[in-house]
This record gives sequence, C-alpha cells and structure tokens, in this order.
Amino acid sequence: MVLELLSNRHLFRNEFLHSAHRLLRVCQVFGTVPWEVTLFAHVTQPLSSWRERLFRTLNALYSLALGLAVLSATVLQHAEFDHHMPFVTHMLYISEYSMENGVVMMVLIGCHYQRDCYRHYGEQLLAVAVDLSLCGGTVDFPRIETIFNRVLACIALFFAGVLTVDLLYNELVVWRFARSSAVYTLSNVINVLALLQYAYVLYVLYFCYYDTNRLLASYNRHLLVRGDDTRYERRRGAHEIVLPASALYDYAHLIDLLRRTHLRLAQLLEQANGCFGVLIVFTTTASFVVLSLQFFEIYRATTVRPWTVTDTYLLVYTVLWIVLHAAKVLMILYPAHLVQRERDRTGPILCHFNPAALDSALNSALAKFSSQLLHVQGPQTACGVINLEMTLISTMVGALTTYLVILIQFDTAITQGQTADSNGPSSSPSLPNDTNTPGNGTTI
Repeated sequence: MVLELLSNRHLFRNEFLHSAHRLLRVCQVFGTVPWEVTLFAHVTQPLSSWRERLFRTLNALYSLALGLAVLSATVLQHAEFDHHMPFVTHMLYISEYSMENGVVMMVLIGCHYQRDCYRHYGEQLLAVAVDLSLCGGTVDFPRIETIFNRVLACIALFFAGVLTVDLLYNELVVWRFARSSAVYTLSNVINVLALLQYAYVLYVLYFCYYDTNRLLASYNRHLLVRGDDTRYERRRGAHEIVLPASALYDYAHLIDLLRRTHLRLAQLLEQANGCFGVLIVFTTTASFVVLSLQFFEIYRATTVRPWTVTDTYLLVYTVLWIVLHAAKVLMILYPAHLVQRERDRTGPILCHFNPAALDSALNSALAKFSSQLLHVQGPQTACGVINLEMTLISTMVGALTTYLVILIQFDTAITQGQTADSNGPSSSPSLPNDTNTPGNGTTI
C-alpha cells in the first residue's frame, strides 16, 4: 500500500509538472512568475545562498525594467497624443493608463511577494490528486495540459495580429511602434498571463471536483447493485469508475475521504480567490473602462468622412482590444463558473444515496458530508466586492450601454458647441434677434 501510494504520488507529480511547465516558462519570460519558482520541493538541485541572492536580484531588476518600460512609454504616449482630446475622453484615457500601469506593477511585484504560494498550491493539489487516486479516481492532467497549450497558442497568435496591425497603423515607424506596443501590448500580455495562472488553478480544482462527483455517483450505483454482480456488469456505463479491490466495500471510509478532499478543495478555492482578488477587481474595472472607451471610439470612427486606410487600421485595432478585454473578463468568470457548478453538484448526488440503508457508518458519513456542504455553498467573491458569476456579464453590458449613451451625448454637445462658436460671429450681425439660427447652437 505504501509503495502504491508513493508510486501514485510520483506519477501525479510528473503529470502535474508536465501540464504546468509551458505556462510557467512563458510567465517567467514576461516577469509574472519568479525565475526560481518550483511547484514542489526537491524537484531541482537547490542553489547556493549567494547564487540564489544573485538570481533573485537579476529577476527583480528584470521586473523593474519591464515596469519602467511600460510606465515611460505611457508618459510619452500621453504627452504626445492625448492633450488635444475632449475632457471626457481625456479622463477615460487617463483612467485606462493608471489602471493598466497599476495592474502591471501589481503583477510584477506581487508574484515575488507571493512566491511561496506556488509551492503551496502545488503541494496541496498534488495531495488532493493522491487522495482521489486512493478512492479510485484520477485527475486528468493531460487534458489540462492540452487546454492550456491551446490557450497559449491562441494568445500568441492574437498578440501577433495585434502587433501587425499596430505596426501598419504607425506607418512602419519603429519608435512609434515600440512605444505603442509597450503601452498597450506588453502591459496586456503581463495582465493576461497573470490571469491565466488563476484560470489554471481553477481548472485543476474543477477537474478535482468533477472526479469527486464521478466517484460519488459510482459509489451510489455500486450500492444499488451490490447484491447482483451480473446485473451490475450489464448496466455499467462507459465512464464507470472501477474501485480498488482493497477498498471495494468500505464505502463509509471512501466517502469520508472524499468529504475531507471536498473540504480541502473549498479551502483552496477560497485561498485562490483571496490571492488573486485584488488583481481580479482591478482587471474587471480596467476592462470596463477600456470597453466603454473603445465602443465610443468605434462610434467616432464610423462618423468620420472621408474614410482613409489609417481609419481602417484604427477600427481593426479597436475591435481587437474589445475582443481582448471581453476575453479577460471571461477568463476570470468562466473557470469560476465551472468550479462553482461542479461544486454545487455534490449535494444532489448525495441525495441519490439510499437513506434506508442499514449501514450506520455509511449513513453517518453521508450525514456528515451533507452538513459540511451547507457551509461551502454560495457565490465566490473577489475581495468581497465582485461576485464571480456569469451574471456579471449582463450587468456590465447594461452599464456599458448606459455609459456609451452618456459619452455620445457629451460628444454631440461638444460638437454642437464648436459649431456654434465657429458660425456665431459671422451670422450674428445679420440676424441679431433671431434665436433659432444654427449659429446659436439650436436646431431648426
């Protein structure tokens, strides 16, 4: 039994490392994961004390250089392009710059401050995977690896397209392209990679919850046909879990082990939301501001006459940023939705067990599990400010519609005011008493 446990632990650790390897390396390139981070202790040979200090110093300087690059490019961008904008649009751009730079600094500094969390989550999730294997289940790490490798490929293709459009929009001028890329592309790459780490943790939790529920459903089917093995063989489905022979009939012990695993998953979920909570709040707020601004820019771009090639590049660029910021919100909400949905499925599955069973230990384990679920229900929150539910999307859509109407009204008022200022002096001498002329800012 001990050898089997050690073998399972070693197997799951290798699969876990393999599934997270590419994501960790990409994040380390962009400074969102410290260079010396490992998910488990004694995976690599430890560095000597002076080499470790040197490594951390170089990593800190690299992160500082990334942050200063984004900040310097933002100041230059604001000084050169934003001073001639209307007041409302100017304030929105300042809000966007402030929030994006705040998110970049938060990610670059926070990953060093919370460096121990990587190993903590790694060890805890590995322990959960081992406990599930003792109950007859297995966490599908290869599937998680496939999902996130595809996501990384999509992110790379998306930002390659963004850089291409940005280069064409800046008329192939390298300095303008580099400044714009640092302000918008680099800052958003850092933000997306930080959110991808949160999504990875939640996807592992989701598959653990999913396997827990599959095991419970399998135990229920085993109990229903316990006395008739032949009928069981005919009814067993394609996804039926085969229990280990050593614990085939000890359902009370297995369900109690799953109860402890379920509680540990709930604690890990709460810790993950607490660790990434500030980042989630800032990212959601920044995305709302950017989406308001970009939809307003589309309105302004489609009212420009005559249309030029530069306007086409700007429109494509704007649409890409709308897609990006909408995807960032989904990257937060969809994994949380999956985890919550799978977590809340456990209660109905427990209700399918036969309450008239004569096994007192089994009934006691089920009652204890059911009472525990009463304390882990409810929505997930980020810092107690935002409920991480898909209904947040409809709330944001309604708020975006309202703010877009307000921005259009402001823009119309400013345009009419400028028209009145330009036409007023020429029309007032000829019609001094006519208050219904276009030169006075009213309509006929």
